[in-house]
Amino acid sequence: MVSALRASADVLKGGEPPDVHAIEVARNDHRTALDRWAAEQLRARRQCEEVLDGLDFDGTLRVVSYVTFVLGGNAIIAAGAPSDIGDTAAHVLRTLRAHLEAPSTVLQDSLRVAIGLAIAVFVARTLGFSHAFWVVLGTIQVLRSTALGTGRTIVLAVVGNVIGVVIGGLFAVAAGDHPALMWTAFPIAVFGAAYAATTIGFMLSQAAFTINLIIVFNLISPAGWQVGLVRIEDLLVGAFISLLVGLLLWPGGARRELARALASVYRTLVEYLDHGFDRVLGFSPAGGLDPARQAVVRARDRADAAFDTFMSERGGGAFDQDTATFLLSSANHALLGADLLEVISGVMGYQAGTCADGAQEVDDQVATLLAAYRRLADLLSLSPVTDEHEDVSLSALRQAELGCLRRWQSDATVGRGAMAVVMAGEWVQDLARLETDLEGAVSTAVEGARKPWWR
Repeated sequence: MVSALRASADVLKGGEPPDVHAIEVARNDHRTALDRWAAEQLRARRQCEEVLDGLDFDGTLRVVSYVTFVLGGNAIIAAGAPSDIGDTAAHVLRTLRAHLEAPSTVLQDSLRVAIGLAIAVFVARTLGFSHAFWVVLGTIQVLRSTALGTGRTIVLAVVGNVIGVVIGGLFAVAAGDHPALMWTAFPIAVFGAAYAATTIGFMLSQAAFTINLIIVFNLISPAGWQVGLVRIEDLLVGAFISLLVGLLLWPGGARRELARALASVYRTLVEYLDHGFDRVLGFSPAGGLDPARQAVVRARDRADAAFDTFMSERGGGAFDQDTATFLLSSANHALLGADLLEVISGVMGYQAGTCADGAQEVDDQVATLLAAYRRLADLLSLSPVTDEHEDVSLSALRQAELGCLRRWQSDATVGRGAMAVVMAGEWVQDLARLETDLEGAVSTAVEGARKPWWR
């Protein structure tokens, strides 16, 4: 694993790619050795509690090895490995479906901009503005993902343009009869407008842009400082259109949509985890691609887009960015668990059919676990929920695992079923700890999502 992790870093810098096949071979060898060790210890009449502790300790190593395997594959792709055309097409279609089948910040932002531009063009053409493009430009420049953000940007834009009109107007009056001076200032103004746009803030960039416009228009046809007033007039019209669109179309921005997108992720995760546990515990046949995973991936794509928008919103701290990051990364943690459950029952071939009693006891705790995650999803979707909920019983899980190991001690055919129960129990415990950690973050996110858009 160490060499694979180092190679994953090196390949991003042009080095040799990690040997992901070697990781997979090592994982299989380790799994075989672990089964053999457990069987030998139980035959030697070692205490089942001690054997279970050893298996639990090794479970962490197996999770880290799987993460290393996935990380290595992702590093190879990120380094520029050629991708299959079919995979690329499937990814594009999945992305389109993800943002069209349910509310998405990408779809909302696209509609907001499209409607804003359409209104700006209509107003500019109908009212016959001499510089209609500036109306459209003003709409684009100040339109943000929240009504509050749009309002703040309008203030900055107006102040910046007023500063630009004052400075540019004074210069136009002073240099109006001196073309050489105007031409000398022209490259400086162009550089200042381009430089300010990416380095010194929106307000000063607007000022620099207006100064540049005044100089350019006076070089074409001397118009003095009046061209600056036309610029402000057109900007105000465009800004009003942006504010109107921002107030009418999703004024709250991404914070509420992020909470709802995360709710969708956790809700689809519940179904995927339910299928995974059922397969490991022997209640449904293993094998085949689970459509529930595709639903999780599409929901996660929407949550990723909402998260990106949330992080870019100025003043969007209805709940802090660390909380949003934790909620999204925890969903990836749970998805990893569901994927590994599929690996356990599918590729590795472990099912708990030979220890049905233990499987049923673990399944009872699975139901409690999934109910807790459904409750988190309901909270994030701003649905009414009750405060009462049951916690997973760690002692019941341990007793179920120990019961299967005791049966294995006297019956060698129970081995793989007992290991399936142990691995399922480990993941129930891990996800239960994660659910406990999520409680506070979810409460914070829900509180922020419920705030009105002007706060």
